[in-house]
This record gives sequence, structure tokens and C-alpha cells, in this order.
Amino acid sequence: MHTPPRFADRLLRLVCAPHRLEEVQGDLHEEFAWQVQRIGLRRARWRYWRDVLGFMKPFAIKRTTAVGMSRRGTVHHPRFGEYPYANSTTTAMLSNYFTIAWRNVLRYKLNSTLTITGLALGLACSLLIILHVREELTYDNGFSKADRIFRITSENIDKKSRQWAATSPILGVEMQKAIPAVQTVARFHRPYPDRVFSYAPSGGAPKLFEEKSGYYADSTVVDVFDLSFVKGDPRTALKQIDAIVLTEAMATKYFGNEDPLGKRIQDDLDKRLLTVTGVIKPYSFPTHLQFDYLISMSTFYSYTDKNTLENRGWAGFYNYVLLNNGASRSDVEARIPEFMVKFYEAKGETRKEILATRRTPIQPITDIHLHSKLEKEMGPNSDITYVYVFSIAALFILLLASVNFINMATAQAFNRMKEVGVRKALGARKGQLIRQFLGESFILTLAAALVAFGLFRLAIPFYNELAAKTLRFEQLLTASNTVLLVLLIGLISLIAGFYPALFISNFDPVNALKGKKSQFSSVTLIRKGLIVFQFSVSVFMIFSTIVVYRQMKFFQTKDLGFDQDQVIAVKLYGRDMWNKADVIQQEFQKNSAITNVARISTLPGDRFGTDMLALLGKPDDATQLRFMWADEHTLPLLQVGMKAGRNFVRKTENAHFSLILNEAAAKALKLDSPIGQKAVSLGDTGEIVGIVRDFHFASLHTTVDPLVIVQHPGQANYFLLKTKGNNLAETLQFAQSTLARLSPGSLFIYTFLDEKMARLYDSEKRVGNILNVFALFAILISCLGLFGLSAYAAQIRTKEVGIRKVLGATVAGLIVLLSGDFLRLVLIAIVLAFPLAWWATSRWLQNFAYPTSIEWWMFALTSLVTSAVAVLTISFQSIRAALMNPVKSLRSE
Repeated sequence: MHTPPRFADRLLRLVCAPHRLEEVQGDLHEEFAWQVQRIGLRRARWRYWRDVLGFMKPFAIKRTTAVGMSRRGTVHHPRFGEYPYANSTTTAMLSNYFTIAWRNVLRYKLNSTLTITGLALGLACSLLIILHVREELTYDNGFSKADRIFRITSENIDKKSRQWAATSPILGVEMQKAIPAVQTVARFHRPYPDRVFSYAPSGGAPKLFEEKSGYYADSTVVDVFDLSFVKGDPRTALKQIDAIVLTEAMATKYFGNEDPLGKRIQDDLDKRLLTVTGVIKPYSFPTHLQFDYLISMSTFYSYTDKNTLENRGWAGFYNYVLLNNGASRSDVEARIPEFMVKFYEAKGETRKEILATRRTPIQPITDIHLHSKLEKEMGPNSDITYVYVFSIAALFILLLASVNFINMATAQAFNRMKEVGVRKALGARKGQLIRQFLGESFILTLAAALVAFGLFRLAIPFYNELAAKTLRFEQLLTASNTVLLVLLIGLISLIAGFYPALFISNFDPVNALKGKKSQFSSVTLIRKGLIVFQFSVSVFMIFSTIVVYRQMKFFQTKDLGFDQDQVIAVKLYGRDMWNKADVIQQEFQKNSAITNVARISTLPGDRFGTDMLALLGKPDDATQLRFMWADEHTLPLLQVGMKAGRNFVRKTENAHFSLILNEAAAKALKLDSPIGQKAVSLGDTGEIVGIVRDFHFASLHTTVDPLVIVQHPGQANYFLLKTKGNNLAETLQFAQSTLARLSPGSLFIYTFLDEKMARLYDSEKRVGNILNVFALFAILISCLGLFGLSAYAAQIRTKEVGIRKVLGATVAGLIVLLSGDFLRLVLIAIVLAFPLAWWATSRWLQNFAYPTSIEWWMFALTSLVTSAVAVLTISFQSIRAALMNPVKSLRSE
């Protein structure tokens, strides 16, 4: 006689229900004996294993514990022997749990609606913030060699420490020669001024476009920065002179459906014909490298003098280095000081001077967007602070929604006391009850998640407009985001459902069956604490919103020291307009709506270039200052006040290179009596003729920099038109027609100066708007919970209200009675939230050179708004209960 496999029999005893084991095992043994005779021992053993494994199904899994206990131990079934506990994971039990959960959702409609709505709003807001933050954190991570790409920066620390994003044209090239760890150098150089390109299709009028987003670029950028070519040869596209590579969008703008390769675009500034050698796809990931075209670096080298290209002090190029595999940042930085000595010794500086006054850090490309605010950045970057702010906002909003769930669940738990009592009397264990109520929590959270996805999809266009983002619903469908969402839903279900489940499972079955409620249970204290937490968060966000709004208002209303209202800046386009600038200026002045016309090199709000200025005969005391070129009409038009000396006079031979300093520049040069002194810059000598009061030509994030204003209209890039009246459209039409008549083929490009200055604070404005929206939702979610709790409180005190009314209580007195407890909690929340709100907003205001102050009325306004919202939320249910007919109140169960 052959026996079945012993381990298979042991497994059968583990997985099979005890009351079925003897019958099943006997049948399998008989089957095994027959199979041995039919197919042999070896195959019979394999088939026995297959049959045993076939019993590992939910209905056959062993139930390990009994329903109840007798004096002698386990309760025994008269037919099957030991009768096991019911398993809470069977299909039937899960179906039962789902049915009960659904019935409770339908039975307590208000509670369920408020819970699902609060969770859905919290999830939708959090999804928006999470995608926003993830996009911010993934800037430049999409490059295949991102971990090896670094940007070379420079820092002058001799007088006023200033770190630059742009560096010398040959810095990267020389570094590659001196440091073996540097594999490749890739450089960008921004054309100045912005280019105007034209393309004339055969038989058609030329198309003219101003292009502000483009660079001269080395051919190595193709490989270092993963340029993806749609058309053209990546190996040669940026190597030849007068070659230009376009993005798909720019190629379509110029050529429509035509094949752009080989077509020629004219650079109207230099009158050069550029041949299109490639078309590239836009990056599929966020990056600080934003451009519409790239011109080969050999083009720039073909018409630029050698001294400029080898200038070690000119911060005109963005130098990126790709390190060798295995090379580290620390290896390169350790060799940089010695390299700097050799590099700058060519300028005549000593080793000691170089090491004391210069640093050349290399910056990981992935740090640029959130951690870099250097001089001459490629574009405006964000700030890691705002990532922290949004992350904390998302966490708070999720916690608010979870707190709502906990409060509503624990409040409604008393309505299910008898259900829990019956379940416990029939043998339900604590763990089973916890799993049941956690399951209900998961179902509600899942329903809220489905609603949140719909809200998210509807909100994306509005959020993108508000935050200047390009988020898409499809971003939620990636594998990583799907995993994140599943974990988020599970975590919320656990956080929101665990305490209510634990609280309900702890009900004493005897008291539960009797319906007795503990008036002073710990859940009451916890619920009150959670209400305080909710409104503390709301108070924090309301107060922060007020502070941010006031700072933005300060930016808009602060006197900048010059007049920006009704000032139109018209760009000088091309050499023809520059040559006719005097004539055009005179024509503009003939319009009665234009009170003054001036010429200026750089508009307030743009970055003013820097150069060295030294008093005549004191070259060693040269100071780096910001420069602006203008004519004699500029300061009167902008109404910049003179402190000493005079304005420029009409340009004559003697007036060339006259200088006017602002107060900060005079202080930087340590001049007590600057008027009449001679100064040298760029090889020219000029006389200081005046001192103007400091005015804010840059944003209020920084103090006023030292500024030198040079009388040189020939360097101007803009006309400034000071207008009057309300007919701006007619004035613009006049300016456009004047340019078309005097400079045919020119492009009319203009901007309003006040709008340009306002754009300096777009980042803070967007953050403020986003915080306003999320503060509103935080208040709404808190109020949903408060509304539900006040409705429950009014419900359980229905008979008390009826008795009080019979005994003569007034409606007002009843409203105060029912609202008082909640209002006290709101006041506690206000008191607790203010210290943290004051600390956080004070830290944020330190980022500005001109912060507003936090005043007492901000605290008062926050308290008033929070209290008013809470009163309105609570009073609805309180008034409803107070107005109820006392007869109905006394009959209620």
C-alpha cells in the first residue's frame, strides 16, 4: 500500500475546515490509491498535490476559532464536532459589509453627503497642489544626463557680493582644458537686443515677428541637452555659419505646412540671412531652458571681434559643463581655485587678489529652477519656499477633510450602538468590527475620490490660468501617479476611519443594546480638539491671505520715485528707425495727446546692465554700477526728482557723455561733492552734472542699486511717450502710422510702463491668488464639518429644546444655548492659531527689501471673518431647532 505525500496531507489539514476534513481526506486517499494503479506512483503523487491545492479556496479555508466559549472551552456542533468562527474575509461577509455600508449612506444622507463632499474637495485641492509641486520638483530632471550637467557661475566678492549666472565666453572652454573631469562644454548666448525676423514667401509680402526667446548655441547642446529633431541632421545642424534651428511652433508660424529645411529667414537687425537647418520638438518635461530658436555659435563668432570673444570679465555666456561618468562635483570644485588663478592672471590680477575676490561655483542643472536667483538668469525662476508652502497647504487640507470624517463618524456612531451590541452578542470580535468600519471608511473615501477626479478635471483650466501652469488630467494616469493615488486613498481611509472604527468597536455590548451613551466619553474631548484644529488651520490661512494681499497692495501703491502712469514705451526697431530717431521723436511731439517724448536704453523693470566706473585718476577705485543711457527728456518725463546739480542739456558736442548719478551711486563712490567731477567708464571720460533721488527702477524685492545715467540717445532702444486724456487707442494708432510712414516695413512694438512694473510681482501675485482659493476651500471644508456636527447636536437635544420652549425659553436664548459650545471652540482656535500665523508670515515678509508691517487690525479682521463664518454655519441648524414646534420636539425619538 502506497501512502500520499505527508506534506500534502499536512497542508490539507491547515486549509480545510475541520468539519469537512475527514470526508475530504478519505475521498482523496481513495482517489490516490486508484490513480496509483492506473497511472503509477509518481504521477499519482503529483495529482494528489494538485487536488490538495485545489481546496485552497475561500469557502474551504480553515476557520480557526469558535463562535463562543462554554465552561469547558469551545462550543461544539452536534454534527460536525468543533464549530469554527465565521471568517470576516469571505465573499459573503464582504458583501454583507458592503450592503450595510451602503444602507448607512442612504439612511444618514446629510452625514454621508457632508463627509463625501468634504473629502472630495480636500482630495481635489490636494491633487492640484501635488501635481503643481511635482512639476516644480521635476524641473530639468528629464535630461538623460541631468546628474552630470552643471552650470558655471561666478561671484565677485570684493565690494558688493554679486553672483552671476552668465560668465565669460571662454570660461567653460578653458575649464575643459584644465580639468579632465569636464567632458563637454555647451554654451548659450542671448542676442541683444531681441531679434526681429522676416520671411517673404514667394510672391507674398514679408512676415515680420519679434522673437524674444532664442540663443546662439554651440553644436554640443544637441547631445548635452537631448534636442529631439523632427527635421534636419542633429550632427551638423548647428555647426555651419548662418544656421538656425527652429521649434515646431516657430516653424509653423513662419512656414505653415511648407517644409522649412533650406528656407531662409532674415535677421532684420543685422540684415543676415539665416538658413533653417533643423526643426526640433519642444521638451516634454519642465525645464529652465526656454527658447524658440537656436542660431549656430559660429554665426556669432563670424562677426564679433576677437577681444570681445576672449574677454575674461564679460558675463555674456551661459556655460554648461557635462562631467565624465564617475566624476563628482566635489572633484571639479576642488580644482577650480587653481584653475581660476591661471584663468584670471591673464587680466593682470595677482593670485592673492583672485582667491580673495572671486569664486566660480558650479551649479547642478536641477537646482536652477528652485534654488537660483542669480544676476542675469536666463529667465525668472521659482522658489523652493513656495513648494514648502503649497505642500503644507495640501497636507492641511487633507487633514481638514479627514478630521471632518472623524467628527462625523464618531458623532453618528451612537446611532449604531444597537447594531454593534447585537454583533458583539453574536460573537463578533473587536478586530472584525474594526475591519468592517475601516471598510466602510474605504468605500466612502473611494466614492469621494471619484467625485474628486471629476472636480479636478473641471478645475484644471481655471487652476492653470491662476497659477500659469500647463497641468493636464492625463498626468494623473501615469504609473507613478496611479500608485501615489492608491496609497493616498488608502492612507486617508486609514487616518479618517481608524479612530471611529476603534471607538465603535469598544462599545460595551450590554450598554450598547440598552442605547446608553456616555456623556463624558473621551470621544467628546477628541471631537472638540479636532474642531479646534480645523479652525486653527482656517484662521492661519485667512491671516496669511490678508498679509499676502497687503504686501501685493503695497507693491501696487508704493511711490517708486518716478511717474509710470500713461507712459507708453515704443521699441526702436532696426537700424532704419535708429537712424531716423530724431525725426520720429519730433513727429511724435506734434500730437497734442503726447506731452513729452524721450529716449531710453532700458525700461524700468528690465535688468539694467553693469559696468565699472572710476573717478578720473583713480582707476584702482573702480566700482561696478548699473548703467542707463538716455536723453535730456527722460528724467522730466519720468518726473525723477533732482537732488543736486542739473539735468542733461540738449545734446551738443560738449554734452556728450555727461553723467547723472543716483544717491546710491554717489554713496558707493564715496563722493561728498560729486558735481563737476570727472569719471571714466568704457574708455570714455564724462562729467558728473547731477544727482537724482533714488527711484525704484527694479522690483521692490531688493533695495535701490547704484545707477549711472549717461547722456547718449544713440544707445537708446525705446521711445517713451507720456500721454494724457483717455484716447490711448487713438494715440497708439497715431504712433503706429507715424512709424509706418517714416520707417516703412518697421514693426510696431509697444508696452505700457505701469503694466511692465506690475509684472515684476507676477510670482507673488499668483501665489497670493492660489492661497486665497485654498483658504476659501479650507474654510468651506471646516464649515461642512461644523454644519454636520451642529445638526447632530441639535438633533440629540430636540426634546431638551421642546421642554425649554414649553417652560418659556425664547428663540434667541435657545440659539445662544445651541451655538455657545461651538463658538467657544472657534475662539480657542483663533487664540491658538495667531502665534504660528504671525511667525510664518513674518518669515515670509523677510524675503522683501520693503516689507509691510503686521498690524493689530489684521488679527481683528481674521477673528471677525472666522467668527462670522462659524456663526452663520451653526445658526442655521440652531434657528431651525429653536423654531420647531415643541409638540413635535417632545414626540421625537
